[in-house]
Amino acid sequence: MKKNGITLTLGQIVAGSLVGLVGGWVCLLIFDGFIWQVLLGNKVRHGFWVGLLLLLSLGITYGVVIVGASAGIRFVSQKFGVNIPLKPLCSGAFLGPPAVVGLLALLNVPWEIFGRPNLILALLLPVLKTLAYVVSLPMRGWVSLGLPVEVWYILAVPIGAILGYRLTVAKNSEVSAEGA
Repeated sequence: MKKNGITLTLGQIVAGSLVGLVGGWVCLLIFDGFIWQVLLGNKVRHGFWVGLLLLLSLGITYGVVIVGASAGIRFVSQKFGVNIPLKPLCSGAFLGPPAVVGLLALLNVPWEIFGRPNLILALLLPVLKTLAYVVSLPMRGWVSLGLPVEVWYILAVPIGAILGYRLTVAKNSEVSAEGA
């Protein structure tokens, strides 16, 4: 049973990554290659309209990647006989890439912005520095090897989706156990 769970999780990560990546590429081709280059070209120059169209492009692309990766994960899960609702998958997938941004931000925290610390900050700052270093250690190793950070973004969507589903299942089982 444990081997089946590992195979299921790896299959979900691979399928979610591939479907999300393909969905992102299709959106890039549609928005950048067709809409921005062919249809709009140099017709839209005003900052508001460019910003609005860029926001729509990014929002739709991100949505397609999230829903596509979640659908890929659901597909693999159904092949293993597990039916997963789409909502917790999408919720977790939505939070995966921002978590990578947070890890990247921890690499170069400008600790000097806190200035001359008062007593509480002087006690708290070394703990925060150590915690930030430990949490960002996998990302530090990855970056120091010169590997592309984009891989983390590709994997963050399906891993976030799986965590979103599993944490929702754990939360629901705790609530039902308390109600019994």
